[in-house]
Amino acid sequence: MLFWQPPFDLLKIINKFRYSTALMIFLNYFIWIFFIFISFLLVFKDINIFWQLLIATILGELIEKYGKSHALWKRPFFNHHSHVPAGLVESWYETGSFPSGHTIKATYFFLFTLQYAVISPTIFLAVVIPLLTFRILVGFHYPVDMFGGAFIGFLLWFLVKIITTYVPFGF
Repeated sequence: MLFWQPPFDLLKIINKFRYSTALMIFLNYFIWIFFIFISFLLVFKDINIFWQLLIATILGELIEKYGKSHALWKRPFFNHHSHVPAGLVESWYETGSFPSGHTIKATYFFLFTLQYAVISPTIFLAVVIPLLTFRILVGFHYPVDMFGGAFIGFLLWFLVKIITTYVPFGF
């Protein structure tokens, strides 16, 4: 279950269509545009949230890069002998798949939006869950990568909340 993948190679099926590359790039990077939008909403609500986001993002990137550089397992699409889809940064996909960086950020952004009530949780989840599920279906990640990313994202949110409670960042 933790290493589930669909019984068919969805990435190869998608790549047969005319605009598959554009779709793949859009679905892969749209989540980052959404997170930038959420960042603006959060910082607009309180400028000091900027520091929480900055610390969480830096720590999240470091943890993700460390985990993927130690490659506990390769990305699922390599099992189908697929190549990195055109338009995606190949070096980002040649390392391991654990943890999911998209899920790390989705989790702490979700918790920040709950904490500061800047967007409906339903809207947030309606945008993010299909994008994260798509990453499993096309073979970018296993479910265990997502669970690990969610756990790390929760820990980062909790850590940043503690740090910013006791270390005042003010403008």
